[in-house]
Amino acid sequence: WQWLAQKPNPTGWLCAIQRPYAGLRKAYSHYRKYREHLPDYFIIFDDDSYYNMEIFQKEHENLNSSQPTVVAGCLVRSPVRQLNFTFPFGGFGAVFSKGSLRYLFHPIVCPDIDLGKIKGTIPMFSNHPNYEGICAQLSKNVMLERKYFKNGDSLLDLIYKYVNTERYRDVAKWTTGFCMHSDWVMGYFVNFYNASIHVKDSFFDDVPHARIESYKGSEIYARGTGFCTHERKCPDGTAICHKPDIRWVESEASKWPRKNHTVQTHR
Repeated sequence: WQWLAQKPNPTGWLCAIQRPYAGLRKAYSHYRKYREHLPDYFIIFDDDSYYNMEIFQKEHENLNSSQPTVVAGCLVRSPVRQLNFTFPFGGFGAVFSKGSLRYLFHPIVCPDIDLGKIKGTIPMFSNHPNYEGICAQLSKNVMLERKYFKNGDSLLDLIYKYVNTERYRDVAKWTTGFCMHSDWVMGYFVNFYNASIHVKDSFFDDVPHARIESYKGSEIYARGTGFCTHERKCPDGTAICHKPDIRWVESEASKWPRKNHTVQTHR
């Protein structure tokens, strides 16, 4: 509480913890309601962040979006020999592939857990392809998330309930427990619930929970590298910038030709 009280807007900071997952859940509800195909890539980032989508599309057009990957615009890495935990720096965004969205949206049934509201012992849907791994991680209950899961939930359902049920707004009344920033939540669930394939860096071959890639090697470890250094004052032509000046954004946008979009109506 003493640390939180130092924030200029403690309530706003606490509410922000829920936003990435509320937004992702809303997007999922939209795709499901209108039966739209999932996008090749889904980006979660702050409202004061800049992504050059022309560059992004060019860099991703030949990649396999069906493969589950989560890429951080700037990856924060804890000391390797102490914790070896990574998470995306929220302001620089996190890119979820279509494969990772499918992984997050697929319902899960753990055989050793009471089926609750699901009737019968056989679910009416196909179980999650990695239900054994997910159920094994649930049983460890590392972040006290186990109590929020019921059979038939997706991993996104679990995350959403986790960030919304914990009484983040009642910190003055806390006697036990802890608070997790939304970036840490994403790092935990993506890395430890295998929502992304293992990173390609062979240095981390013996770290099973190394799952989040950094965008073009952009990381914060001893110091920031790559896009992690692109904050406020950003170089021209960059793909990502956090908290850019509006005049810089307008200047960057003017360098790209406007596209004519044809709107098709169906009767």
